[in-house]
Amino acid sequence: TGITAKFDVLGEPCAVDEKVALALYRVAQEGLTNVRKHAQASRVDVLLDFTLADKIRLSGKDDGAGAADTSGGFGLVGIRERVHLLGGALKVETQVGEGFYLEVSVPLAEEE
Repeated sequence: TGITAKFDVLGEPCAVDEKVALALYRVAQEGLTNVRKHAQASRVDVLLDFTLADKIRLSGKDDGAGAADTSGGFGLVGIRERVHLLGGALKVETQVGEGFYLEVSVPLAEEE
């Protein structure tokens, strides 16, 4: 695609529930697809963070066009729903000309 992608892991990776692993995989997949289709980016950085005691954080940041409105896409709706079902949270930061930042965090253990 011509987009430089960098992937980093922070902390000591640990075993996670299969549902959490699948959700994080799908979030990363959707995020990278959005960068390829919409961002007009030359670079994307993805980070998988195990440094928090009770949750895993996955984030992606591109240097693309950004967006004025993030309410129109089914991809972000799907990410939000997938993460919410696991008791997690979604954070999006973007501005036109400033790229796009996506972050999800999900608990390591299932909520009881």
